[in-house]
Amino acid sequence: MTTKDPIPTSAARIPERTTADHEVVVVGLGPVGGVAAGLLAREGLRVLAVEPLHEPYDKPRALGIDHEALRTLQALGLGAALEDCLGPYRTSEYRSADGQVLRRIRPQPEPHPLSWPPYNTFIQPELESRIRASLAQWPNLEVRYGWKCVGITQDADGASVDLVRVDGGERHRTRCRYVVACDGASSPVRETAGLALEDLDFDEPWIVVDLLVNERAALPEVTIQYCDPARPATYVEGPRNLRRWELMLLPGEDPAVMQAPAQIWKLLSPWITPDQGEIWRSATYRFHALVCRQWRGGRVFLAGDAAHQTPPFMAQGMNQGIRDAANLCWKLADVLRDRAAPGLLDTYERERRPNVHAVIALTKRLGQIICERDPARAAARDARLLAEMRAGTGDIVRQDLLPPLDDGFLMRDARGRLLPGVGRVFPQPMVECDGGVARMDDALGARWLLVGTSAWRPGTNARRLASRLDVVLACVDGDRDDDGDDDGDARASGIKIVAETSGLIRDWLAAHDVHAALVRPDHIVFGTAAGPGAQERLLAALADAR
Repeated sequence: MTTKDPIPTSAARIPERTTADHEVVVVGLGPVGGVAAGLLAREGLRVLAVEPLHEPYDKPRALGIDHEALRTLQALGLGAALEDCLGPYRTSEYRSADGQVLRRIRPQPEPHPLSWPPYNTFIQPELESRIRASLAQWPNLEVRYGWKCVGITQDADGASVDLVRVDGGERHRTRCRYVVACDGASSPVRETAGLALEDLDFDEPWIVVDLLVNERAALPEVTIQYCDPARPATYVEGPRNLRRWELMLLPGEDPAVMQAPAQIWKLLSPWITPDQGEIWRSATYRFHALVCRQWRGGRVFLAGDAAHQTPPFMAQGMNQGIRDAANLCWKLADVLRDRAAPGLLDTYERERRPNVHAVIALTKRLGQIICERDPARAAARDARLLAEMRAGTGDIVRQDLLPPLDDGFLMRDARGRLLPGVGRVFPQPMVECDGGVARMDDALGARWLLVGTSAWRPGTNARRLASRLDVVLACVDGDRDDDGDDDGDARASGIKIVAETSGLIRDWLAAHDVHAALVRPDHIVFGTAAGPGAQERLLAALADAR
């Protein structure tokens, strides 16, 4: 790995209280930083996480969380803790000024491919509190609330991170191998590191209003994108009685004036009146489309809003940040534990940046549909989208819009092409477990997972290689005799049984015409294979790639 120029410290002279107790320092403990800290600690690394705020921000900001993010939170032991704080994310309808449905984006049907509902709403302070509480389970994770990072200096052996207590001025310097910056859109770490943002040319002023409604409110039961050139707007039903409106500010409107309660109720008058709810939060934003040109500066990595900012029209900002953490943290662990060469860390940016860039570009296109204010162009847009609805192409499954990974630590054929299914998220069905059912990840406890069809039984060499590579071997539950002989034979071969209840994995393997899939710790498919010896070839490919 090439060590880039040191990042200069912005702090005043700091006493030389230098420690080397941490392998990774995480800066910022919002949802993305909290997930990163937890994942790194789960890998057994010595981690320090620093956050200026003692308590999570007490108002909702992000509102949508998808099944990939929930699966990552599940890995931190948060599955049961999340069940009661989620609400359904309704089908989204794009409606013209006269109420016609121009486009419909709906959730994936059951059986849910990751066992979680594909899209959900949540209340961010509740989620952040649960993530923070979960960090206490890791004795190798030190969390310092009320501290901020004021400088980072790098050398060939690691990084020195300068910290200041925000309420007392106490200073401290700690040594680590790597830094993960999850310190938000303004990211002082990114600025200090000189990592520039690429502007994807979307900059629109909006006001966001969260209401707690009462039983007198009669509101739509779908998410609506109001494609009205007079004032584009969005309506989302949140968990319990939370409802959100996002409304574009028009030229000449003062953001401060528009946040006055009387003005807010005037804006919301087409839908609701003051006796039907109370304002919980209002805030004005400029919706940006930005992605950092470099996600790494030597030993410093950016994640979440520090690396990218996306408009809210696909509710993907926080979700993409959690994907960043899931992608990066297992790679840091593999390098720090000498399970992989340092070059593996370069695949973080190679994988995540183009993927996020594509998601932001998609979101920008959707935003441009919604934000059109020219009446003539809006009429042409309506005619085009209505024609697509009549042709059957305007009704879309939300998850089908999100691209897979297409570069990085992924298996390719002899011609350099990705193998079938590679770069995609592998299913997580509900499985039979101890007389009940559980999510597959909880039942198997796998880091790397090799799943094959029911006929496969690994030989001695395959079992040894899998053990060396930390790969759990599994097969899909097949047709069994009533006495369960097939299960006993499989377990005697050192292979776990995936007794799925829905056929998701069998269908996935069949759809890609493969007999086995090797899945990374972030649930992304590393490789697939078909035919005799498929599983053994995948294990050999992983050994060679490391």
